[in-house]
Amino acid sequence: MATPSATTLQMFSRVFTRAFHASSVTSASRARLKGLLEDVPPYPFQIKHTFKQSWFGLYGGKHIQFGNNVGRESNFKTRRRWLPNIRHKSLWSQALGKAVELDVTANVLRTIDKVGGLDKYLLGAKSARLKELGPMGWALRWKIMNTPWYKKQMQTEMEALGLTETTKPTTEETPVAASVVNSNP
Repeated sequence: MATPSATTLQMFSRVFTRAFHASSVTSASRARLKGLLEDVPPYPFQIKHTFKQSWFGLYGGKHIQFGNNVGRESNFKTRRRWLPNIRHKSLWSQALGKAVELDVTANVLRTIDKVGGLDKYLLGAKSARLKELGPMGWALRWKIMNTPWYKKQMQTEMEALGLTETTKPTTEETPVAASVVNSNP
């Protein structure tokens, strides 16, 4: 029996090679998410696993949606999907002193314009805003909160309210707070 030549083996080996990465997409995105949230406090909300693309941008809670196109005359249904209106933008962060490149939905861009910039959007304190930030927004928020710009802003805000490090009220000084702390339901 004749042995196949080297060129024949090379020709057949090309047919059966893999043209894609050996690791699965989910493990790669989970590793990327783990690296993103490494030095950040835990995200206070459950991370959605149905639209993993939203982990790495500001999607404002927008999600992929599914439904049907229905024919006018035949009433025949064809499955389809609606994707969020995503834009890859470079947004200026005053706190970080540089532009941040990320994927943003058009809805979030509108909200950023309304509140007065990326920093104000990320530093919003309402739970609905924190929930719509997602893991990427949470990590950016943490970066901003650790900048000297943010610390200076907080210091001026505390001084405007008449609060300093030495005049912070304690539970012993305020009878209402002490009664709430000491009451056992």
